[in-house]
This record gives sequence, structure tokens and C-alpha cells, in this order.
Amino acid sequence: MNPELQILAFPLSLIAAAIMFVVILLFPKKSFRLASLGVLALLAVGFAVLGCLKPDPKLVFWMVPAMLAAIFLCGVAARDAIRSRQNLSFTLSHLGLCVLLASSVFAAPDCISTGIILEKDKPSQLTEDGVPLPFELTLREVGTEYHEGTQLPKQYRCTIDINSETRQISVNHPTLHKGWLLYLSDFDRQDGRRALLRAVRDPSIPGVLLGMVMLLAAAVLGLKRSWRSRLVLPALLILALVFTLVSVSRIRFGTLPPALRSFWFAPHLIVYMLAYAALALSIICSLAAFFPRFSKLGALARPLLESSSSLILMGIIFGSIWAQLSWGDYWAWDAKECWAAATYLLTLCATHLPPKHSRAAFLAAALLSFAAMQMTWYGVNLLPSAQSSMHTYNTK
Repeated sequence: MNPELQILAFPLSLIAAAIMFVVILLFPKKSFRLASLGVLALLAVGFAVLGCLKPDPKLVFWMVPAMLAAIFLCGVAARDAIRSRQNLSFTLSHLGLCVLLASSVFAAPDCISTGIILEKDKPSQLTEDGVPLPFELTLREVGTEYHEGTQLPKQYRCTIDINSETRQISVNHPTLHKGWLLYLSDFDRQDGRRALLRAVRDPSIPGVLLGMVMLLAAAVLGLKRSWRSRLVLPALLILALVFTLVSVSRIRFGTLPPALRSFWFAPHLIVYMLAYAALALSIICSLAAFFPRFSKLGALARPLLESSSSLILMGIIFGSIWAQLSWGDYWAWDAKECWAAATYLLTLCATHLPPKHSRAAFLAAALLSFAAMQMTWYGVNLLPSAQSSMHTYNTK
């Protein structure tokens, strides 16, 4: 548990969440589009700034008021959508984001993530932070599986006893016991007699997963609505193929490191390539609309940007699930994660512009989104924050 947050732990966190829920239900006014736009812009700037800094959870405390405002505005929007029976995509997107953020913020004081060093055949239950685990761990075996004919690691595995039950742990495959997830973090590669495990107890996971499911459903429904034009999907697929070929040309699939050997690698990559293509096409259509001869293309700009926003969200969610399975934290404030969030929030800024917004305002929002996307894709690797990034493996 984070010492700075202990005062807000259960039951105070539950009381605070209940108060927020009641305020959302009783708030007399409808949701504010301009207020939502301001909060989204503020969060986008905050994530972009954090993306330029080294990951440090202590730096995110100043963003908590903006996150609470986002929870409130999303909750009010979802409440109004349910009352007025608006389209399901709108309702699920706002309700899902409200549930996800609320689960993350209010459960944060009760989260525990700590390491435990095990020596072979020596039982232990005391972590590095002095937190006693409610069970005893014993390391039995640890080792590396290599790619055939090379000395490049393919998988890291260990065998442990939890009390008297034998379990296997490997990268991307943690084990669950009594609400605790156990991950293999590191081990002694010389004689294999010591290993570092990470023990995680995160009460926010059920709420976060529920919010993710709602957001994924909203994204799919949004894509179905946005892809009604016959030109959109073929153009997206062509551009996505180009982006994918450029991206995968830098990846050595035959010798992928353990962290990349995950089911979520392919969907995470593919949806991001589609998102890049959709955003690029949206900007092209926005620019073309300024010329009378191509003015009809302007009607495609917004649906394409909405598609990109939905796809970016799907990419973030797939990456978050992957991260949770790999190292026990669906959000680590990594540089690339922060810039991906900034990109998504900027696309939301474009979709939250007032109904009578000018084409120039929409184009400016789309260009900012595209610039943030370029930072997410490759620009972030040039920042000092990328030196300790978890997304720079396999680049040498």
C-alpha cells in the first residue's frame, strides 16, 4: 500500500465513491459539453507532460482533481443518456469510462504491489517491504527456455510451492492465489537458486475490467456506425497495411523476447495500425474539404476521427490487459502509455467540439491528435523518459 494514501484506504475510499455516486444521481443540471472539453484538454496536456518525464507515480497526484472531474462529468453524461435513451454507444462509452476511472482512483489506496526474494527450497512469506503474505512461498526451480539454435531467451519459467501446492509461473502467465497475483520478475541466471517474484493485490481489477468491457462494446458500436460509407473501410485497410508493414519490418518475430510472446501482441498492433490509418485519412479529408472540388470529402472527416478514437481506445485496453498479465500493472505511467492516453484524449476533444464548430477548429484538433500519435509511435523513443521505458525492448 502506498504510505501517502493509507489515510484514504477502505472504508473511506468506499464512502468517497458512494458520495460521488449520489452527487452524480442528484446533480440537477445536464452534462456540460464545454466543461467536458476543458477537462479532456487538461488531462491530455497532463498525460503529455508525464510522457516526457521518467515514470514516477508520485507525479500523478496533481492530476487527481482532473480525474475526479472526468469521473463526475462521465457519470452525469451516462445518467442523462440513460434517462433520455440515447444511443447505446454513447451511454456505454461514458458509463464505462466513469466505472474504469472510479475503480482506479478510489481503489488506489488499497492496492499492494511488492517484491519477494526467494531462495531455492527455503520457505518465505515476508516481502521486501515487510508486508507478510497470507501464504508461504518456496522456490523449487527456475530457468530459461531459449530460441532454437540461439542464446536468445524465449521464455522465463519457475516452479514454486504455495503452502503445499505446486504452481508454474512464466512471463505473461502469472498465478492467482487468495486474491494475490504472483509474477516472475527476475532470477539468478548463474545457478538458478534465487528468484524475485512480484506479489500484487489489486481490488480495482473487477471494476477496471467491467469498465473496459463497456468501453470495448461502445467502441465496436461506434465503429459500426462510422463505417457506413463504402469508401471508409477499404481505404482504412489499405493504409493500415502500409503502416503495419512499416512497423513489423523492425520486429524480429523469430526471436521475440518473452514479454512480446503474448496473445495480445497481434490485436494490440493491428488496431493501432488501423487507428493511424483512420486519423491520417481524417486529416486528408479535412484538408480536402477546404477546396470546393473536394468539399464532399469533409463529411468523412468526423466519422474517420471517431473511428480512430475508438481504435486507439481498443489498443490501449488490449495493451493494458497485456501489461496486467505481464508485470502486474495495467497502467504503469510509462512514457508510451502516457502519450497514447494523450492521443486518445485529443481525439475526444475533437468529438466534443460544439455542434457549430468551424472546420479549422476540427482540423486543428485532428492535427494535434496526429502529432501526439507520432510521439506515441516513434517520437517518444527520443525522449529521456524512454530510457527506462518498458516499450523499448527488441529495438537493438
